[in-house]
Amino acid sequence: MIVCTGSIALDTTRTPFAVYERQLGGAASFFSYGASFFSKTHLVGCVGDDFPVEHWRFLEKKGVAMDGVQKGGKTFFVDWNYGFDLQARTTNKLELNCMQDFKPVVPKAWRGHDFVYLGTLPPKQQLSVLEQMEDPKFSMLDTIEFYIQNDRRNLDRVVSAVDSVLLNDVEARMLADTPNLVKAAKYVLDLGPKLVLIKKGEHGALLFSKDFILPSPAFPLEEVVDPTGAGDSFAAGFLGHLTQCKTWDVSSYKKAMAFGHVMGSLAVEDFGLKRLASVSRKDIDERFGLYQRMVSF
Repeated sequence: MIVCTGSIALDTTRTPFAVYERQLGGAASFFSYGASFFSKTHLVGCVGDDFPVEHWRFLEKKGVAMDGVQKGGKTFFVDWNYGFDLQARTTNKLELNCMQDFKPVVPKAWRGHDFVYLGTLPPKQQLSVLEQMEDPKFSMLDTIEFYIQNDRRNLDRVVSAVDSVLLNDVEARMLADTPNLVKAAKYVLDLGPKLVLIKKGEHGALLFSKDFILPSPAFPLEEVVDPTGAGDSFAAGFLGHLTQCKTWDVSSYKKAMAFGHVMGSLAVEDFGLKRLASVSRKDIDERFGLYQRMVSF
């Protein structure tokens, strides 16, 4: 079972082709929904009194346990737009709302679970969730540029406490203050985690440990609609697969990365969580099989 935390948001996403307003978004929403295809997932987060009941029921219907979600105030809100290449993103408006003073509480019944995903939150809140867990088997951290620039001391504390760190290429270079991703990964590994996973969007991903480096290509797509949530969906596939492995070796990590690319590729094919909501585990396995044949492993 997985305990996850992170933002639960109402997103307004603007692309040159369409606008989708106040959709369900946030790191925890994407991760918990995607991971639920692989494992029972328990969500720790906060929403406001304005959070639509249909969004709550949407996650519950997928099997996401919501006992760790606090209610009150207003929901975290982001309004952003993407450029023509659907990569560069500009934030028009960001309202932290209930996340401003969020104090996460992991229900006691969940504290012995083996897997923890710390999605995008202030590092102090991520560390609070991790400290409430009872010796998890595997923990994964995600962060963003804002916390690298503005809360580095606390971010370093939580990086040193987890088993794996998930970064995009810009974040990795910023965190390590180097343009070279291999050097960046070595820098992060020296802080304490056993694995560093660097996402490169349509150019794939790199998984680093002190013993190996595993590159993997992204799943090629003819159409991308909304890149929001791709990274957390990747994490859902990666960590979700690991929950199903009795032993972890290079082969396990290769398959975990493949499932990460599959989940990320599905997420970006429609706005918000609409595409993930339309697929079954059979659809995921079929795309995994196609990916496996393409990369021949």
